[in-house]
Amino acid sequence: MSDTPDGYPIREFSRLTGVNPVTLRAWERRYGIIRPLRTPKGHRFYNDDHVELVRNILYWLEQGYPIRQVKLLLQTPASSHQDDADDWHTQQDQILRACSRFSARGLDDLLQQGLASYPMAVYWERCLQPVLEHLRADSHSGPVLKSFEYLLKRKLNSLIALQQKHSEGRTLLMATNHSDAELQVLAITYALGAAGFRVEYFGSELQPEDIRILAPVVSVSWIWLHLHPAGAGESRAWHSIGNDGQIPVFLSGDSNGAPGELYVMPERTGAMITQFITTSGEPV
Repeated sequence: MSDTPDGYPIREFSRLTGVNPVTLRAWERRYGIIRPLRTPKGHRFYNDDHVELVRNILYWLEQGYPIRQVKLLLQTPASSHQDDADDWHTQQDQILRACSRFSARGLDDLLQQGLASYPMAVYWERCLQPVLEHLRADSHSGPVLKSFEYLLKRKLNSLIALQQKHSEGRTLLMATNHSDAELQVLAITYALGAAGFRVEYFGSELQPEDIRILAPVVSVSWIWLHLHPAGAGESRAWHSIGNDGQIPVFLSGDSNGAPGELYVMPERTGAMITQFITTSGEPV
């Protein structure tokens, strides 16, 4: 008789739920919010009850509640909660203070904690994107904005590189037409890597013809174009990639004038990721 519990090892469970193993371990060790089964050798195993639990956790995170409160929320009825019960503004302020002091180490610590505690889509929408929008709207934040963008790109690129060492199966090619859209592309790339997809991204300087050359060489199964608003001629050139018809092409960001050959994504990052996973199927 096997001593291995029925269920999913952590990497398979991560693919199933879209929550990366680092976050799953943090939820267990730091917050005690999920308790996997263990083999005699200590390996984690998860079952269908854990799948449902993670769905509930993600629900509360998407409502704006911090992970430290979710354990209590899971035990009480939804009607007893208040809309202002989150601390996302506090986390945003902490990041802004670290940026204003040009504290690379302080910012890295905050990012490490946030990325370990939350799925990327939730952390991006509730914390990182608001910080980025705040800095971009402030005409006096030039050096602070540049340092934040640089340090966040550096962090996400390093995490994505680690993911790619262990990713297998079919490949998604991410592309964007503008450097201002690059951080969101990296957030999407990291989130999909956590869901088990192999994602390739080669920077914001590529042109549509470059994508056509890369796609067969990399043997991609899907192309995802995340477009910053552009002139009609530039948009048509990017949209034309979908006319090739051989590889499914997803489009997010500026979708004005998108032809019917493209899968147009919703606006929210989390909804984009969910739709891609649903439409493309499980990574293999």
